Amino acid sequence: MLTVHFTHEDIAKARMSPLARPEAESLYALGHLERSARQSRGVGKWVSHARAWVAARPSRHPALQHALHISDELMPFLLSRRSPDRDAAVPEDTRRALAALAEFRKACVTPYETSIREMLDETRHRYSRMVAQLGLAETLERLQYNAKWQAGRLTVDDGADREVCLGGQGLELVPSVFLSGTPRLYTWQDREAGRTGTERAVRPVNVMVFPVCPHGLAATALVKDAQRPTRPLPQLLGRTRAAVLERLTRPQSTSELSAALRISVTTASEHASVLRSSGLVSTTRNGSSVRHEVTALGALMLNSPTEPARAWCRDCADRCATDSPARELVA
Repeated sequence: MLTVHFTHEDIAKARMSPLARPEAESLYALGHLERSARQSRGVGKWVSHARAWVAARPSRHPALQHALHISDELMPFLLSRRSPDRDAAVPEDTRRALAALAEFRKACVTPYETSIREMLDETRHRYSRMVAQLGLAETLERLQYNAKWQAGRLTVDDGADREVCLGGQGLELVPSVFLSGTPRLYTWQDREAGRTGTERAVRPVNVMVFPVCPHGLAATALVKDAQRPTRPLPQLLGRTRAAVLERLTRPQSTSELSAALRISVTTASEHASVLRSSGLVSTTRNGSSVRHEVTALGALMLNSPTEPARAWCRDCADRCATDSPARELVA
C-alpha cells in the first residue's frame, strides 16, 4: 500500500503537467508491449506494429529487457528529460538500454505521435476540469479505483508498502497512454532546477504518473499519423485557421492557442475572431481571461463531437464523468 502525505502547501501546489514526456512514454510503451505478449486478440494495431518491429531485431532484445528491468531507476531521468548519458558513472549496459529505447521510440511511438498527443491533451483537460468541479481529493481518488483520500493522505493499493511525504513541494500529475494498472509515484532530488550563487540548487521533485486507462485499452485506439483520414478544412480555411478550429474542440485561452500552435498571441486572437464571426467558435470572458471553444456548427465541420468520445473504455468514461451528460458520451 502506497501512502502519500499531503500538507496544505502540497495541496496548493498540486498541478497537472502541461508537458508531454515522450521518453518516459516510450518506456511505458515497452512495458505495455511485454504485457500484451499474453494476449492474442484485441491488442490493437499499435501492438501489432511494435511486435513486428521488435521481432525483426532480436539483437535489441537484451538491451530493451534491461531498460524494463531498471525502469524505476531510469524514469526520473526520462521524466525530467535529463540524460544519464552525460554521467560518466552510468554503466555501459544502461547506455545500451537507453540507445535501444530511443530507437524503439522513433520506430514505434513517434509514428503515433498525433493520436498520443490528442489523448493526453483530452485527459489533462478532463482531470483539470474535475479538479475545478470536484476538488483535488476526489480527483485523486478517481485516478484509480482503489485510491482513497482521508485526512490529507492518499492511499493506493499498488502492492508495495511505503509512505511518502511530499514535503511542501506539491505533486505533478502526468497522464500516460501506455501505463496501466495503478499510478506510479516517483520522487527524486533535482540538481538542475536552479543555482544559488555559484552552487547548484537542489529541490525535491514529486511526480505521479497515472494511466489514461487503468485497463490498458487506450493504446488500442491509437492510429498512425500517416493513416489518419485527411480533412478538406485546411484547403477551405487555411492550414493555421483549420488547426485553430481543431484545437478548440477543447476550450483554450488565446495564450494557450498561441503556445500550442507556435503562433503569436495576436495571430491566434485574429484567427479566433474570424472563426467566431463565422459561427464556428464561441468566446466567453471571465474578468480579463478569455476562452474559446468550438460551436456545434464548428464541430460538425470537423466531423467530430465537441468532446472526443472515449468509446474504447466505458468504465473509464463512467469513472471520469463529472455529471450525468458526460456519461452519455460512450455508446
